[in-house]
Amino acid sequence: MRYTKILRICSTLMLLSLLLMTVPVTPAYAAASIDITPEEGIIGTKVTVTGEGFNQSTSETDKYAVVFFSSEKATTSDDIDSDVTTYEKVKDAIWLDENGEFEITFTVPVEMNDGDDDKDVTGGTNYIYVCHYLSMSPPTLSPRIRAIAEFTVLAGEIEIDPSKGPAGTEVEITGTDFSTKEDITVKYDGADIDIKRGDDATDSDGEFTSYIVIPESTAGEHKIIVEAAGNEVEAKFTVEPEIVISPTSGAAGTTVKVSGTGFAKRKEVGVYFKAAGVATVTTDSDGSFETTFKVPALGNGIYDVEAEDEDENLDKVKFTISVPATPTPTPPSPAPTPSAPPPVAVNISSTSGKVGADVMVTGAGFKSNGTITIKFDGKELATTKAEASGIFLMMVKIPSSKSGEHTIAITDGTSTKELTFTVEAKPPPVPAPLFPEMGARAKPPITFDWESVTADSPPVSYTLQVADDSDFAADSIVLEQKGLTRSEYTLTETEVTELVGQKAACYWRVRAVDSTGSEGDWTGAGQFYITPPFAIPTWALYTLLGLGGLVLFVIGYWMGRRTAYYY
Repeated sequence: MRYTKILRICSTLMLLSLLLMTVPVTPAYAAASIDITPEEGIIGTKVTVTGEGFNQSTSETDKYAVVFFSSEKATTSDDIDSDVTTYEKVKDAIWLDENGEFEITFTVPVEMNDGDDDKDVTGGTNYIYVCHYLSMSPPTLSPRIRAIAEFTVLAGEIEIDPSKGPAGTEVEITGTDFSTKEDITVKYDGADIDIKRGDDATDSDGEFTSYIVIPESTAGEHKIIVEAAGNEVEAKFTVEPEIVISPTSGAAGTTVKVSGTGFAKRKEVGVYFKAAGVATVTTDSDGSFETTFKVPALGNGIYDVEAEDEDENLDKVKFTISVPATPTPTPPSPAPTPSAPPPVAVNISSTSGKVGADVMVTGAGFKSNGTITIKFDGKELATTKAEASGIFLMMVKIPSSKSGEHTIAITDGTSTKELTFTVEAKPPPVPAPLFPEMGARAKPPITFDWESVTADSPPVSYTLQVADDSDFAADSIVLEQKGLTRSEYTLTETEVTELVGQKAACYWRVRAVDSTGSEGDWTGAGQFYITPPFAIPTWALYTLLGLGGLVLFVIGYWMGRRTAYYY
């Protein structure tokens, strides 16, 4: 009986063992996943993809994956080609390491044309898909999507110039990285605005340059939106208050019309003449107004006319009072005493600004109908005619000059007045060096390349230095080029010859200089090495010539023996 029980237990264990052998053993894999950096960018952005949980390579078998870029949304239950038909294969034959991991970098493409349906890449949400390869000999794709990440394509970039100013300012809009050959629409605060001149569509590179005029609008920030191919890109423009008066000169009691734009919406504005209130008015919904006032009884000279609203938005202009000369009574003397001429007075609308700034110059007390000459640091800037009353008004543009103080001289040939104008200049930014890369070995021809920069006072030029020491001490500089107008420079044969003699590392740096002479900071010191052009050593040349002569001698001797034999 005991043996029967033992036999039953053994039979049961054997049966359980057989059942366990029939159950397939499936290895547990972690779900495949990917991370991307960055998660958004324009066309041409470099994106790094890091993956884990994929098929693992072994010592016997290598495993591979492929990365697709698509505008179609899918899941890990979908397949490439059957469910996703619009895509670009951005990275192929990616080796998966023994842990089933990988890291690659690809560039956001301009178009997707590897699937059945072609399409340009546009702004918005796009998708990165990863699939396995079943085999690489021949390449056999497993179309099932294994991992997904979202990437937002920014629809392009725009820059506006200027970014602030009064209503009526013409603004240049420059667009890059948009879809190619697409119509563009410009909106100001959500409403369509006419493109006054320039491009109304992107070119074959997805770029455009268009010009708009800022409409009457309230003080502060406003949105400029460019729309192309259903995508919108935004920039901000700041409206500044501005007043215009007419006339700009006259006697006391003259009625002056004041027009203002760019003030606050439906706010009271005070108008002041030499800080004394002369009128009040309320702005409309666009921050504009119009009113009049009478010039107070003041003496000959140039005075400020100001307008300020309740939100402290302020602008001011100049008004010149020209008081008619009062006749001097004739004394009972044989020679009458002539009346004294009115004093000469000048003023400028601004005492500082950038190169290219418009400055209003006004004056009084000059020769009646005389020629007024305006000079900037001794160089003639403009001329105009004074009125019969000896007053004048003229707009001049600040010429290209270095930052700092400069002299503006106003003369009629007899009387001269000088004013000081300060040219302001923000140093240009630091260019990003591109080539040679750090530690690179450069072969002739050697070209230095860096990114272009823009400055407040264009045009921009560049200074390039090459030295044999990273400190760029004066005695270590072996090459310096100033005034380069392009963001690259190729060494001449003479300069290459000089640098080839540098056995150790060379260093290069560059900086930008604007039209005022303001210099930006240097880039860091880029290290590179010169690889001299290949040349056969003299001893080797003689050796080759000697071997060649020996070969010719043997051939001649052999041919001579054959000739003698047959003879």
